[in-house]
Amino acid sequence: MIHLVFEALAGELNRFLKSKHNITEDKVVPSSIMNPDGGIAVQEPDKIIMSLSNIEQDRTQSSNSTYRKTKRGYMKEKAAVNINLTIVFSSYFTSENYLEGLKFITSVIAFFQSHNGSFTPQNVPALNEVVERITVELINLDARDLNNLWGPMGAKYMPSVVYRVRTLPIKHDLPGIPIPMVVKT
Repeated sequence: MIHLVFEALAGELNRFLKSKHNITEDKVVPSSIMNPDGGIAVQEPDKIIMSLSNIEQDRTQSSNSTYRKTKRGYMKEKAAVNINLTIVFSSYFTSENYLEGLKFITSVIAFFQSHNGSFTPQNVPALNEVVERITVELINLDARDLNNLWGPMGAKYMPSVVYRVRTLPIKHDLPGIPIPMVVKT
């Protein structure tokens, strides 16, 4: 589920950037920023790196178990675990193209603003059969928060913008034993 949402957002953002800047190459690369060995993960510069920074449970969403009627009775369905993702969009541009990198970070912000922070299969077809709706909101980080974000990644700061993606329901139903229906005679 997470990978499908990531793929859908990156694809739609790349389409937006190609149209806005009249380019043919994908600028957004879903990737970690650093490899486990400490090297930069993306080998080709002049890209926007889209990285997952955090996964957290969204406890504001209702998550009660339900019952589904089947031919043999009722099946108890466990509630989905609702999660939020924190995604960092980093400008990995060479020093000669620093201003170009800032232009693309600005375009990332414009992309999310143009969708009013709401994504559905109607405006992002790749979300079809993945989620009904996600919302995306800009997260404001002060200097201390930025240090706490970049330090554990083992990377030097890059111009970036951080968004929270809400709410992805994660659910896996295991086959169960139906609860028989009671029939009055």
